[in-house]
Amino acid sequence: MEFSRRHFLGASLATAISARQSARQIQQPKPNVHEQSFVPHTFSVVPVVGDGVWISNDPPEEATGNYDPREFDVSVGIKVEGQGAGQQITATTVAPVVHSEQKIKDFRIEAEGCQARLVPLANGAGQLVLKAPSIFAKQTIGATAHFRIQISKSYHGHEQAKFPSLQQEKNLPKDSKVYTKNSPGIKITSSRVKRLYKSLINDSMRPWQQAEKFYTWVWENIEGVPGRYTSVDEAIRKKQGDCEERACTFIALCRTAGIPARQVWVPGHAWAEFGLHDEAGEFHWIPAHTAAYSWFGWTGAHELVLQKGDNIRISNRKKSLRLIDDWHRMSGKRAKFTYTTDITPVAAEGEAVGPGGRTKLPNGRWKLTGDHAVNKIHRNG
Repeated sequence: MEFSRRHFLGASLATAISARQSARQIQQPKPNVHEQSFVPHTFSVVPVVGDGVWISNDPPEEATGNYDPREFDVSVGIKVEGQGAGQQITATTVAPVVHSEQKIKDFRIEAEGCQARLVPLANGAGQLVLKAPSIFAKQTIGATAHFRIQISKSYHGHEQAKFPSLQQEKNLPKDSKVYTKNSPGIKITSSRVKRLYKSLINDSMRPWQQAEKFYTWVWENIEGVPGRYTSVDEAIRKKQGDCEERACTFIALCRTAGIPARQVWVPGHAWAEFGLHDEAGEFHWIPAHTAAYSWFGWTGAHELVLQKGDNIRISNRKKSLRLIDDWHRMSGKRAKFTYTTDITPVAAEGEAVGPGGRTKLPNGRWKLTGDHAVNKIHRNG
């Protein structure tokens, strides 16, 4: 069965109106079509104190690439509870995919009363998609994707000297070019963004220096204030914003400079990556943590990546998305939809279970799970 979002329209019926009229097509009334979209919260503005083990204070002494791997059991689920007769149910939620620092070692889907599959959307994003032809009152259908995921910290020894003074835009990887333009909530054509950009750079700066300047400006000028995402314009105007505004302001400035940049979304938090060619012409996505953690060029924690990118195209959705939403559509009697994600750290042989357990609450917020001491200094967004 094809996973597509259709408009569920009533059929037309041919009938005779009277002996004096010819037969004509009469459209039946459209069934009640319900659609709802919700993006989970990303509230995280308080810096996290590193413990030196689970959360690194400093990069390793040598450039080790992806290091210190840990395993997590991750489950992503959609549950639908019928309140009456409903038809043509489709529901989707974000699901993790493979990244250089994130490996999927095992994967399976359980489904009851529906069909479900994992759908890759772009380089860096994916969805769990549930589809069912019907549901009735008091019936529960659902699907859960189970993953065993290995997550590593990342340090590749990136520094200014590795990157040339000029970037070759024509040589950018195809999937990075979308991150040199406007995307939802990140408007680089804004006059406010352009004025700020001009005030921060000069002709002698290399791309790495420009990115570092933008990063420093965000940390020094945008106060961390929790709340729903507004826009880059608002963050610059008010000099305040949550982790998303701070990351997206950095992203907008990078793109204005011709440097590809994109958002990275993890449970309850967001940061940025910017892209540069090194002296050998190889392209690198480089992390820049603009809230909570203050790492530039590396990542010192084990965070499940939900999505990389902020201009995600989804089939049959009219607009691209900055963050993948919890979404459903159905006709008939409205049902109750619940979206869940649970992250459970797995103990390595001979070691105790580490920190980092999370569960997504029905309101979209994330709650820490487990009683590890490091949880007390971790984010609980």
